[in-house]
Amino acid sequence: MKNNLKKLENEFFEKGFVRLNLQEQHIYKYIELKNKIKKRFKSKFQKNSFENFHKNVSIKNINKIRMDIIKYINSINKLKNDIYLSLQPFIDILLGPDIIIQKSINLGIQMPLDESRALFHKDTPLSSFHEIVLWIPLVDCKKSMCMLMIDKKDQIEAERLLNGKKKDRFDDFVKKKGKLKEIKFGQALIFNTNNYHYIPINKTTKTRWAINIRLKNLFTPYGERNLLDYYELLKISPLSRMYSN
Repeated sequence: MKNNLKKLENEFFEKGFVRLNLQEQHIYKYIELKNKIKKRFKSKFQKNSFENFHKNVSIKNINKIRMDIIKYINSINKLKNDIYLSLQPFIDILLGPDIIIQKSINLGIQMPLDESRALFHKDTPLSSFHEIVLWIPLVDCKKSMCMLMIDKKDQIEAERLLNGKKKDRFDDFVKKKGKLKEIKFGQALIFNTNNYHYIPINKTTKTRWAINIRLKNLFTPYGERNLLDYYELLKISPLSRMYSN
């Protein structure tokens, strides 16, 4: 299904995040990626699917395995470019013709009832306010397999929580204000780094797999992460290339 780019643009401007479909002609690249991961880590999967990965792997060992898989997927030629191409029309609307991308693709694997996760947070000011995050699941994500996003209009209220003392204040706020975006394989979540988000404990019976990576315009202000250490050039406009030497 094609995306309504104007509708997505308005929604992103209003909320700071959108769910959208990957371009159909590029979905096969994610199927290939899953096949490569499964082949390379055959002993970990055995006969299990991605969703049932936890049946042969313990929570104790998952982080070591995840880091090994991250190292492997970052060795795959042109994978970052394939990710970009799968969402290119909307990324180009948001960022323009001069784009840099995070050097390393990240991977989240959240098994059922695993409490190891990032808590309520936003990525700024470590990341630039002018940056987007692509969150792309490799499985269908439903219910507590999904991230909860906080709308831009609730940002000030979210900021106040940082000075609070009530133990359950973040959980209570997210239950009230969090927007649950169920995302199927073949879809993605794009959000601004300044949006608060929350990863709940996965209380389903399936393992969640999702890759994520950050992009920004080459010429917009940076956060604490600089160009040389954290990013690499993805694409550059003819005019910028003309005067880049």
